[in-house]
Amino acid sequence: MRSENESGHGLLDRWHRLIEGDTQSPEQRMNRSFLFCAAVGCFSGAILNYSAGLTDMVYVVLVTIIGAGMLAMWAHLRRGRNARHSAMVTSCLVAIGLLPLNWFYNQGTQGPSLLLFLAVGGYAFCLLLVAPVQRLLIAMLFLVVPYVLIWLDYRFPDWIEPYPSKAAHAIDAAATYSICVILLLVMVTGFFRRFESEHRLLNEYAEKLREAGLRDSLTGLFNHGSFYALADAYCRKADPTPAEHGALIIYDLDHFKNVNDSHGHVYGDTTLKFFSRVLREIVDARGGTAGRCGGEEFAVLLPGAGPAEVEEVDATLRAQLEAHPLEYGPVRVSGGVAFEPAASIKAWMERADHALYEAKCRGRDQTVYYDRSDTGVVA
Repeated sequence: MRSENESGHGLLDRWHRLIEGDTQSPEQRMNRSFLFCAAVGCFSGAILNYSAGLTDMVYVVLVTIIGAGMLAMWAHLRRGRNARHSAMVTSCLVAIGLLPLNWFYNQGTQGPSLLLFLAVGGYAFCLLLVAPVQRLLIAMLFLVVPYVLIWLDYRFPDWIEPYPSKAAHAIDAAATYSICVILLLVMVTGFFRRFESEHRLLNEYAEKLREAGLRDSLTGLFNHGSFYALADAYCRKADPTPAEHGALIIYDLDHFKNVNDSHGHVYGDTTLKFFSRVLREIVDARGGTAGRCGGEEFAVLLPGAGPAEVEEVDATLRAQLEAHPLEYGPVRVSGGVAFEPAASIKAWMERADHALYEAKCRGRDQTVYYDRSDTGVVA
């Protein structure tokens, strides 16, 4: 059975999907939640004013109409419409319609209307209004309208509808405060979601940049520095005894300079990318690591591999290259292999490089194995 916390989260998730829809945009989710809560607040205020007799029917009807307009806009967005200027429309509707109406019917400066102005102003300033002109317009609206209303309250006090009683005043203040708290909670939740979304994106970008710094831009293999670091770490932790197998292979594309000179650097790059893709697929399948150490030289680290595993990798690589020739023929490579990790990656690479040099001296297109206990190289 699911725990109470899981059930609670499930109900909360369903509630969010009901109100916010399937959008993943924090701005759109906050906008929809705010519109829904504002519409519910209008309906609640209309019912409260009607049932408690706080105002006349004109106010109740007008607030209900405004709430219906907000609910219709919410339903429009809920169906997947991405209304770019919905926040601006809502802000204007509230600033020049609902709040002045609430001001005159709820005792002006003595009522809670300024609190509503602050709550809706925060929504207007922070949600979806990315264009500077929009921000300026909304800022002017929420600055000018309250000052005009305060001046009218001072100049024409008879225009303000008084509360029928102190109890009615207290009820309206409590109800307005509750609505503002709900709206602020919606905005704060939206801001946290936006922060989490942007933080996640930043982490993804940082990971991509970190990965890009480890990879060769042309081939996608580890670059010289990152491969060197991985191989050096393997050397440090490996048991330096003959029983501890491990193989380092260095491959060099045969006559690559002639390939560039004869067929152009574009074809040369194609050759490097093709060889890298084939090498990476074979090495990754065996739990190894491949890197480009510079130019046409590549290195392979096969942890725990012995001669049989290396022969299999080398034979598979050459068979794949032979079976898939490029425009000017199959790719040919020379290889040098060194077993048993040395005390440092530098020494280990020197052994593999020594075997590679021997492969080139023997006519290329072959792989030679370094044997430190004998003459240095074996076929």
